[in-house]
Amino acid sequence: MNRITELFSKYIPIPRESKKDIFSIDYKSLKKLGFKTIFFDYDFTITEWKGKEISQETLELFGRLLDMGFKVSIVTNAPRERAEMVESLTNGKIKVFGNMKKPSTSGIRNALFQTGSKPSTTVMIGDLFLTDILAGNKLGLYTILIKPYTFNIHSKYKKVTAFMSTLLYKIFFYTIGWIFRLIDLGVPNEFKKNIYEIDYEKLKETNHKLIIFDYDNTLVPWHSENLSGEVVDFFVYLKNLGFDILIASNGRDSRFDSVKDIIKNIDIKIQTLSLKPLKYKIQKKIKSLGYEPVQCVLVGDQLFTDIVSGTYSGFYTIKVEPLSENEGKWTHFVRNFERLSLKMMRERPKINREE
Repeated sequence: MNRITELFSKYIPIPRESKKDIFSIDYKSLKKLGFKTIFFDYDFTITEWKGKEISQETLELFGRLLDMGFKVSIVTNAPRERAEMVESLTNGKIKVFGNMKKPSTSGIRNALFQTGSKPSTTVMIGDLFLTDILAGNKLGLYTILIKPYTFNIHSKYKKVTAFMSTLLYKIFFYTIGWIFRLIDLGVPNEFKKNIYEIDYEKLKETNHKLIIFDYDNTLVPWHSENLSGEVVDFFVYLKNLGFDILIASNGRDSRFDSVKDIIKNIDIKIQTLSLKPLKYKIQKKIKSLGYEPVQCVLVGDQLFTDIVSGTYSGFYTIKVEPLSENEGKWTHFVRNFERLSLKMMRERPKINREE
């Protein structure tokens, strides 16, 4: 099922995620996905450029990460002496590695070895896409780009430096980088043949509560207006497992009159005109149902509508094969782009059943 080859992707400095700062990152989700080690850059990531003070808020964040079971280290291009106070402030629980020479990977390889960490379970967080993100990508780390640290900075020079760093990334992103970002958004966490092959018990164990199904070519052949008895019985099984179910389709509401009659007794929600790959209508719907994105799973047959929408919304995503080759002309055209993009996609992490 999985035909991802990761061609060229290691050498493209596009992060897996972009966040405002280190406090905006969903570390619980990272833990659920099986990550065990977090590498932070230093300058402009956890403190100001050339700074030697760490805020109490940052130290408290480090404490929470350690309590969650993460191994945490600082990997910086700066001399180790500039950041070594982090070790003393955390009683040696956080190791500091200096002179990394990023985007060279030799220093990070050593940090991985010294901390007993695997690239596949390590997160790299930094503010520079051409050093932190590129080095992390080359080694297969999960990379998160944040905006440069500017809290309580009064130096105009440092503010201008931070601004130029952000501007440079935006120029790259909105010229070449957006193509690779779109491809990244289209990467599902899992590939399965159909909806019946998914391990729903694993999803339940990892605190997922809402399953969002695409309709055409996921639950039924394209343009079918009736759910089969097999699908309805399967919905009953999922409801008995404790899941809520939402059908999210880009189709018109009038197409679902008969479907609504079929499922009215088993409390299945339907959202029509979902506007996938946009995320706004689906996000609004799950919020109205009382769920957080980390509790949701989206299942669909199209990478650049269903999966992009799900990934962009922060859901766990599963790609299934289309039930039939009969589909719209536009969808048929996009399938060609799907096949091409699979050669450049990076693997997305799967949930860790142990968590």
